[in-house]
Amino acid sequence: MKLSQAKNIVMASIDSQIQHANGRDAERVIPYLIGGAGLGKTSVVQQIAEEREHGCYILSLAQFDAAELAGIIALVDGEAKRIMPHWLAKITEMASKMEAVYLFGDELPQAPVSNQNVWAQVVNERRIGEFKLPDNVAIVAAGNRTSDRAGTNTMPTHLRDRLMFLECEADLETTIAYFMAHGVHEDVTGFLRSRPEFLHKFDRDANASPSPRSWDRVATILGWGLDAVCEAEAISGQVGRAACADFMGYRKLKATMPDLDKIISNPDSAEIPSDAMVLYALAAGLSHKMNKSNAGNIIKYLKRLDAQEFAAFTVKDAVNRDQTLKQSEAVRQWILSDGKQLIL
Repeated sequence: MKLSQAKNIVMASIDSQIQHANGRDAERVIPYLIGGAGLGKTSVVQQIAEEREHGCYILSLAQFDAAELAGIIALVDGEAKRIMPHWLAKITEMASKMEAVYLFGDELPQAPVSNQNVWAQVVNERRIGEFKLPDNVAIVAAGNRTSDRAGTNTMPTHLRDRLMFLECEADLETTIAYFMAHGVHEDVTGFLRSRPEFLHKFDRDANASPSPRSWDRVATILGWGLDAVCEAEAISGQVGRAACADFMGYRKLKATMPDLDKIISNPDSAEIPSDAMVLYALAAGLSHKMNKSNAGNIIKYLKRLDAQEFAAFTVKDAVNRDQTLKQSEAVRQWILSDGKQLIL
Protein backbone atom coordinates (compact mmCIF):
# COMPACT_ATOMS: atom_id res chain seq x y z
CA MET A 1 0.00 0.00 0.00
CA LYS A 2 0.99 3.63 -0.34
CA LEU A 3 2.54 5.35 2.65
CA SER A 4 -0.36 7.82 2.63
CA GLN A 5 -2.78 4.90 3.10
CA ALA A 6 -0.61 3.41 5.85
CA LYS A 7 -0.59 6.82 7.54
CA ASN A 8 -4.40 6.86 7.68
CA ILE A 9 -4.47 3.39 9.21
CA VAL A 10 -1.79 4.31 11.77
CA MET A 11 -3.74 7.42 12.83
CA ALA A 12 -6.90 5.36 13.34
CA SER A 13 -4.94 2.77 15.34
CA ILE A 14 -3.38 5.46 17.56
CA ASP A 15 -6.79 6.91 18.40
CA SER A 16 -8.21 3.46 19.14
CA GLN A 17 -5.26 2.42 21.31
CA ILE A 18 -5.57 5.48 23.52
CA GLN A 19 -9.34 5.16 23.72
CA HIS A 20 -9.05 1.49 24.77
CA ALA A 21 -5.81 1.67 26.77
CA ASN A 22 -7.41 -0.33 29.59
CA GLY A 23 -9.68 -2.43 27.42
CA ARG A 24 -9.27 -5.86 25.86
CA ASP A 25 -6.07 -6.52 23.92
CA ALA A 26 -8.16 -7.13 20.78
CA GLU A 27 -9.24 -3.47 20.96
CA ARG A 28 -5.62 -2.32 20.80
CA VAL A 29 -4.46 -3.11 17.26
CA ILE A 30 -0.73 -2.37 16.88
CA PRO A 31 0.45 -1.30 13.39
CA TYR A 32 3.74 -2.60 12.04
CA LEU A 33 5.06 -0.77 8.97
CA ILE A 34 7.18 -3.04 6.82
CA GLY A 35 8.96 -2.02 3.63
CA GLY A 36 12.24 -1.30 1.89
CA ALA A 37 15.07 0.65 3.46
CA GLY A 38 14.82 4.43 3.22
CA LEU A 39 11.12 4.32 2.37
CA GLY A 40 10.07 6.92 4.95
CA LYS A 41 8.32 4.69 7.48
CA THR A 42 9.77 6.54 10.47
CA SER A 43 9.00 9.92 8.87
CA VAL A 44 5.32 8.99 8.56
CA VAL A 45 4.97 8.47 12.31
CA GLN A 46 6.97 11.62 13.06
CA GLN A 47 4.76 13.56 10.65
CA ILE A 48 1.59 12.40 12.43
CA ALA A 49 3.07 13.52 15.75
CA GLU A 50 4.03 16.93 14.34
CA GLU A 51 0.62 17.49 12.76
CA ARG A 52 -1.18 16.61 15.98
CA GLU A 53 1.38 18.25 18.29
CA HIS A 54 1.93 14.93 20.06
CA GLY A 55 5.19 13.41 21.26
CA CYS A 56 7.09 10.66 19.47
CA TYR A 57 9.73 8.54 21.21
CA ILE A 58 11.81 6.40 18.85
CA LEU A 59 13.03 3.22 20.50
CA SER A 60 15.65 1.53 18.31
CA LEU A 61 15.05 -2.04 19.41
CA ALA A 62 18.25 -3.38 17.81
CA GLN A 63 20.49 -1.09 19.90
CA PHE A 64 19.73 -2.55 23.32
CA ASP A 65 20.41 -5.84 24.99
CA ALA A 66 17.44 -7.61 26.54
CA ALA A 67 18.30 -6.55 30.11
CA GLU A 68 18.46 -2.87 29.14
CA LEU A 69 15.18 -3.12 27.27
CA ALA A 70 13.31 -4.97 30.03
CA GLY A 71 14.97 -3.25 32.99
CA ILE A 72 17.80 -4.74 35.01
CA ILE A 73 17.18 -6.64 38.24
CA ALA A 74 18.93 -4.99 41.19
CA LEU A 75 19.10 -5.54 44.95
CA VAL A 76 17.05 -2.83 46.65
CA ASP A 77 16.79 -2.93 50.46
CA GLY A 78 17.78 -6.56 50.43
CA GLU A 79 15.16 -7.47 47.83
CA ALA A 80 15.63 -8.18 44.13
CA LYS A 81 13.60 -5.66 42.13
CA ARG A 82 13.30 -4.69 38.48
CA ILE A 83 14.49 -1.16 37.75
CA MET A 84 12.32 0.82 35.31
CA PRO A 85 14.21 0.95 31.98
CA HIS A 86 15.41 4.37 30.86
CA TRP A 87 13.20 4.46 27.75
CA LEU A 88 10.06 3.78 29.80
CA ALA A 89 10.99 6.43 32.36
CA LYS A 90 11.51 8.91 29.53
CA ILE A 91 8.22 8.15 27.79
CA THR A 92 6.36 8.31 31.12
CA GLU A 93 7.81 11.78 31.66
CA MET A 94 6.79 12.86 28.14
CA ALA A 95 3.26 11.49 28.63
CA SER A 96 2.82 13.55 31.79
CA LYS A 97 3.38 16.75 29.79
CA MET A 98 1.60 15.98 26.50
CA GLU A 99 -1.85 15.04 25.27
CA ALA A 100 -0.48 11.86 23.67
CA VAL A 101 2.87 10.18 22.96
CA TYR A 102 3.77 7.55 20.36
CA LEU A 103 6.16 4.78 21.36
CA PHE A 104 7.77 3.91 18.03
CA GLY A 105 9.59 0.58 18.05
CA ASP A 106 12.01 0.94 15.15
CA GLU A 107 14.23 -1.74 13.55
CA LEU A 108 12.04 -4.49 15.03
CA PRO A 109 13.22 -7.38 12.81
CA GLN A 110 16.87 -6.32 13.26
CA ALA A 111 16.53 -6.73 17.02
CA PRO A 112 17.73 -9.98 18.63
CA VAL A 113 14.97 -12.49 19.27
CA SER A 114 15.35 -11.92 23.03
CA ASN A 115 14.49 -8.24 22.48
CA GLN A 116 11.55 -9.17 20.27
CA ASN A 117 10.22 -11.33 23.11
CA VAL A 118 10.41 -8.34 25.47
CA TRP A 119 8.65 -6.16 22.89
CA ALA A 120 5.90 -8.77 22.59
CA GLN A 121 4.88 -8.10 26.21
CA VAL A 122 4.91 -4.33 25.60
CA VAL A 123 2.69 -4.77 22.55
CA ASN A 124 0.25 -7.21 24.14
CA GLU A 125 0.06 -6.05 27.76
CA ARG A 126 1.35 -2.45 27.61
CA ARG A 127 3.83 -3.14 30.38
CA ILE A 128 7.32 -4.29 31.31
CA GLY A 129 7.06 -6.41 34.44
CA GLU A 130 5.12 -4.28 36.93
CA PHE A 131 5.74 -1.03 35.02
CA LYS A 132 2.78 -0.01 32.82
CA LEU A 133 2.70 2.38 29.90
CA PRO A 134 0.70 5.55 30.56
CA ASP A 135 -2.82 5.46 29.12
CA ASN A 136 -2.08 8.24 26.62
CA VAL A 137 0.73 6.29 24.93
CA ALA A 138 0.13 4.53 21.59
CA ILE A 139 2.46 1.91 20.10
CA VAL A 140 3.69 1.73 16.50
CA ALA A 141 6.50 -0.43 15.06
CA ALA A 142 8.45 -0.59 11.81
CA GLY A 143 11.16 -2.59 10.09
CA ASN A 144 12.70 -3.74 6.83
CA ARG A 145 11.87 -6.80 4.78
CA THR A 146 13.91 -9.97 5.15
CA SER A 147 14.50 -9.88 1.38
CA ASP A 148 16.40 -6.59 1.74
CA ARG A 149 19.27 -8.33 3.58
CA ALA A 150 19.12 -5.65 6.27
CA GLY A 151 20.37 -7.95 9.02
CA THR A 152 16.89 -9.10 10.01
CA ASN A 153 16.00 -11.97 12.33
CA THR A 154 13.01 -14.26 12.07
CA MET A 155 10.19 -12.79 14.14
CA PRO A 156 8.70 -15.11 16.80
CA THR A 157 5.23 -16.31 15.85
CA HIS A 158 3.58 -14.99 19.03
CA LEU A 159 4.86 -11.47 18.23
CA ARG A 160 3.72 -11.69 14.60
CA ASP A 161 0.28 -12.65 15.86
CA ARG A 162 0.13 -9.45 17.95
CA LEU A 163 0.90 -7.03 15.11
CA MET A 164 -1.02 -5.64 12.13
CA PHE A 165 1.38 -5.93 9.17
CA LEU A 166 1.18 -2.95 6.78
CA GLU A 167 3.34 -3.60 3.71
CA CYS A 168 4.32 -0.16 2.42
CA GLU A 169 5.65 1.16 -0.86
CA ALA A 170 6.99 4.57 -1.84
CA ASP A 171 4.34 7.23 -2.38
CA LEU A 172 5.31 10.35 -4.34
CA GLU A 173 2.63 12.67 -2.96
CA THR A 174 3.33 11.77 0.68
CA THR A 175 7.07 12.19 0.13
CA ILE A 176 6.72 15.55 -1.66
CA ALA A 177 4.36 16.83 1.05
CA TYR A 178 6.90 15.87 3.73
CA PHE A 179 9.78 17.43 1.78
CA MET A 180 7.89 20.68 1.24
CA ALA A 181 6.96 20.93 4.92
CA HIS A 182 10.64 20.53 5.83
CA GLY A 183 12.14 22.92 3.30
CA VAL A 184 13.85 20.31 1.11
CA HIS A 185 15.61 21.84 -1.93
CA GLU A 186 13.32 22.60 -4.88
CA ASP A 187 15.62 20.75 -7.31
CA VAL A 188 14.87 17.50 -5.48
CA THR A 189 11.09 17.97 -5.41
CA GLY A 190 10.98 19.15 -9.02
CA PHE A 191 13.10 16.24 -10.24
CA LEU A 192 11.01 13.65 -8.41
CA ARG A 193 7.83 15.07 -9.91
CA SER A 194 9.39 14.77 -13.37
CA ARG A 195 10.95 11.33 -12.81
CA PRO A 196 8.86 9.56 -10.12
CA GLU A 197 10.41 6.21 -11.06
CA PHE A 198 13.54 7.37 -9.25
CA LEU A 199 11.73 7.97 -5.94
CA HIS A 200 12.58 4.50 -4.64
CA LYS A 201 14.72 1.99 -6.51
CA PHE A 202 16.26 0.09 -3.64
CA ASP A 203 18.99 -2.30 -4.78
CA ARG A 204 20.23 -4.56 -2.00
CA ASP A 205 23.43 -5.27 -3.94
CA ALA A 206 24.32 -1.61 -4.61
CA ASN A 207 26.23 0.65 -2.26
CA ALA A 208 23.87 3.53 -3.04
CA SER A 209 20.39 3.63 -4.53
CA PRO A 210 17.57 6.19 -4.64
CA SER A 211 15.03 6.30 -1.82
CA PRO A 212 13.05 9.05 -0.09
CA ARG A 213 15.68 9.12 2.66
CA SER A 214 18.60 9.35 0.23
CA TRP A 215 16.92 12.17 -1.73
CA ASP A 216 16.44 14.06 1.52
CA ARG A 217 20.20 13.78 2.01
CA VAL A 218 20.84 14.94 -1.55
CA ALA A 219 19.08 18.18 -0.60
CA THR A 220 21.60 18.55 2.23
CA ILE A 221 24.51 17.94 -0.15
CA LEU A 222 23.22 20.69 -2.46
CA GLY A 223 23.74 23.15 0.38
CA TRP A 224 27.43 22.31 0.86
CA GLY A 225 28.68 24.63 -1.88
CA LEU A 226 30.77 21.96 -3.63
CA ASP A 227 32.16 22.43 -7.12
CA ALA A 228 30.28 20.66 -9.92
CA VAL A 229 32.52 17.57 -10.04
CA CYS A 230 32.58 17.01 -6.27
CA GLU A 231 28.85 17.66 -5.98
CA ALA A 232 28.07 15.07 -8.67
CA GLU A 233 30.30 12.49 -6.97
CA ALA A 234 28.69 13.14 -3.59
CA ILE A 235 25.18 12.82 -5.03
CA SER A 236 26.17 9.66 -6.90
CA GLY A 237 27.43 8.23 -3.63
CA GLN A 238 24.00 8.82 -2.13
CA VAL A 239 21.55 7.75 -4.87
CA GLY A 240 23.73 5.82 -7.34
CA ARG A 241 25.17 6.83 -10.71
CA ALA A 242 22.05 6.30 -12.84
CA ALA A 243 19.80 8.46 -10.66
CA CYS A 244 22.56 11.05 -10.29
CA ALA A 245 23.03 11.32 -14.07
CA ASP A 246 19.31 11.97 -14.60
CA PHE A 247 19.23 14.45 -11.73
CA MET A 248 22.18 16.44 -13.07
CA GLY A 249 20.55 16.47 -16.51
CA TYR A 250 17.39 17.88 -14.95
CA ARG A 251 19.39 20.65 -13.27
CA LYS A 252 20.96 21.64 -16.60
CA LEU A 253 17.51 21.94 -18.17
CA LYS A 254 16.31 23.93 -15.19
CA ALA A 255 18.93 26.58 -15.99
CA THR A 256 17.04 27.35 -19.22
CA MET A 257 13.72 28.18 -17.54
CA PRO A 258 12.42 31.77 -17.39
CA ASP A 259 13.40 34.00 -14.46
CA LEU A 260 10.92 33.35 -11.64
CA ASP A 261 10.92 36.92 -10.34
CA LYS A 262 10.06 38.20 -13.83
CA ILE A 263 7.20 35.70 -14.02
CA ILE A 264 5.84 36.99 -10.71
CA SER A 265 6.24 40.63 -11.81
CA ASN A 266 4.73 40.13 -15.27
CA PRO A 267 2.39 37.11 -15.12
CA ASP A 268 0.41 38.17 -18.21
CA SER A 269 3.38 38.38 -20.57
CA ALA A 270 6.12 36.16 -19.07
CA GLU A 271 7.46 33.37 -21.27
CA ILE A 272 5.87 29.92 -21.04
CA PRO A 273 8.31 27.02 -21.64
CA SER A 274 7.35 24.20 -23.99
CA ASP A 275 9.68 21.52 -22.56
CA ALA A 276 7.92 19.35 -19.94
CA MET A 277 11.07 18.92 -17.84
CA VAL A 278 11.50 22.69 -17.68
CA LEU A 279 7.86 23.03 -16.63
CA TYR A 280 8.48 20.63 -13.73
CA ALA A 281 11.40 22.81 -12.63
CA LEU A 282 9.26 25.92 -13.07
CA ALA A 283 6.46 24.47 -10.94
CA ALA A 284 8.94 23.50 -8.21
CA GLY A 285 10.52 26.95 -8.22
CA LEU A 286 7.20 28.81 -8.07
CA SER A 287 5.90 26.54 -5.29
CA HIS A 288 8.91 27.50 -3.17
CA LYS A 289 8.44 31.21 -3.89
CA MET A 290 4.67 31.48 -3.43
CA ASN A 291 3.46 33.57 -0.48
CA LYS A 292 0.29 35.47 0.35
CA SER A 293 1.44 38.63 -1.40
CA ASN A 294 2.45 37.05 -4.73
CA ALA A 295 0.02 34.11 -4.89
CA GLY A 296 -2.38 36.06 -7.10
CA ASN A 297 0.26 36.83 -9.74
CA ILE A 298 1.63 33.27 -9.69
CA ILE A 299 -1.84 31.80 -10.16
CA LYS A 300 -2.53 34.30 -12.97
CA TYR A 301 0.55 32.95 -14.75
CA LEU A 302 -0.36 29.33 -14.02
CA LYS A 303 -3.76 29.78 -15.66
CA ARG A 304 -1.94 30.46 -18.93
CA LEU A 305 -0.36 26.99 -18.98
CA ASP A 306 -1.82 24.49 -21.43
CA ALA A 307 -0.98 21.57 -19.13
CA GLN A 308 -2.88 22.52 -15.98
CA GLU A 309 -1.42 19.62 -13.98
CA PHE A 310 1.66 21.82 -13.51
CA ALA A 311 -0.56 24.45 -11.90
CA ALA A 312 -1.87 21.76 -9.54
CA PHE A 313 1.69 20.67 -8.64
CA THR A 314 2.63 24.26 -7.89
CA VAL A 315 -0.31 25.11 -5.66
CA LYS A 316 -0.40 21.75 -3.86
CA ASP A 317 3.32 21.84 -3.05
CA ALA A 318 3.19 25.49 -2.01
CA VAL A 319 0.35 24.78 0.44
CA ASN A 320 2.21 21.76 1.84
CA ARG A 321 5.18 24.05 2.44
CA ASP A 322 3.12 26.86 3.98
CA GLN A 323 -0.32 25.94 5.32
CA THR A 324 -1.24 29.62 5.79
CA LEU A 325 -1.56 29.88 2.00
CA LYS A 326 -4.94 28.19 2.41
CA GLN A 327 -6.10 31.56 3.74
CA SER A 328 -5.04 33.38 0.55
CA GLU A 329 -8.07 34.54 -1.43
CA ALA A 330 -6.28 33.81 -4.73
CA VAL A 331 -5.47 30.23 -3.69
CA ARG A 332 -8.97 29.61 -2.39
CA GLN A 333 -10.60 30.92 -5.55
CA TRP A 334 -8.29 28.84 -7.76
CA ILE A 335 -9.08 25.66 -5.80
CA LEU A 336 -12.83 26.32 -6.01
CA SER A 337 -12.77 27.04 -9.73
CA ASP A 338 -9.86 25.66 -11.74
CA GLY A 339 -8.09 23.47 -9.21
CA LYS A 340 -10.81 21.47 -7.49
CA GLN A 341 -10.72 18.54 -9.90
CA LEU A 342 -6.94 18.67 -10.38
CA ILE A 343 -5.98 18.49 -6.69
CA LEU A 344 -8.55 15.94 -5.51
